[in-house]
Amino acid sequence: MEFIRTYVSGLDEKIEGGIPKGSVILVSGPTGSMKSSFSFYVAYKYLENMKKGNVIYVSLEQSRESLLNQMLSLGMDIEKLPKDCEFNVFDWGLVRKIVREANRHEEIDWLEAIINPVKEYGASKNIDFLILDSLNALYAIANLKNPRNQLFFLFEAMRDLGATTLVISETPYNSMKFGTYDVEGFLADSIIHLSMERIGRTLGRYVSIIKIRGVKHSTDYYPLLVDDRGFRIISH
Repeated sequence: MEFIRTYVSGLDEKIEGGIPKGSVILVSGPTGSMKSSFSFYVAYKYLENMKKGNVIYVSLEQSRESLLNQMLSLGMDIEKLPKDCEFNVFDWGLVRKIVREANRHEEIDWLEAIINPVKEYGASKNIDFLILDSLNALYAIANLKNPRNQLFFLFEAMRDLGATTLVISETPYNSMKFGTYDVEGFLADSIIHLSMERIGRTLGRYVSIIKIRGVKHSTDYYPLLVDDRGFRIISH
C-alpha cells in the first residue's frame, strides 16, 4: 500500500506515514471544524511538495472566489504553486451552468452530472486529488430516492478515478455519526473525524483517524492547531 502524507505535523506518524494513495476518505465533522480547510490543505501541500500534479475541488457550497479567499487567509495561494501544478476549483454555479446547457430537455441526474465532468477531465489528465465539498449539499441538490444504492455507485465512481479522494460530510456536534444515511462511513476506505469541544469560553478543535482499511493506527483524538506553521496536532 502506497501512502501520501497529509503534511499535518504529527499526524502522519500516527498512521504509518499518511493516507492510502487512491483511496476514498470521508472527512466528517460539525460546522466550524475546518473540514474544507483541512482537505484543501492536504491537497495543496501535496502539490507544493511534489511540485507537480492535478487537484480538482468540487465546491457545492461556496463560490470559487469565496473558497480561494478563505484559503488565502490561511496562507494557501494556488497562484504561487509550482508551474507544473493545477488546482482546479469547480463551484456549484459553474457545474449547474455546464450541466443545464448539456441537458436542456432532459431530467438531470445530479450525481452523474457532478461526477461526469471530473471523469472527462480524468480521461485526458491524471487526477492526483479529488475533493467533494460536501455530501450534504449534494443531497440537497440531488433529492436521492434510493440513497444507499446511489451512494454506493457514487463512491465506486470516485474510486474508479484512481485519485485520492476526500469527501466532506457535515454532522451534528457531539455525534459519532459520520454521514446522513449511516452508510457513508462504510463505503469510505478511511474516516477522518474533526470534532469540537468547549473549553471554558472557547471551542477546541480535535482530529481522530476513525478507520483506515488495512492499517493499524491510533483512534485517539488529538488537539488540532492551525497557525502560520500550518496544520498540526499536539500529542504526547
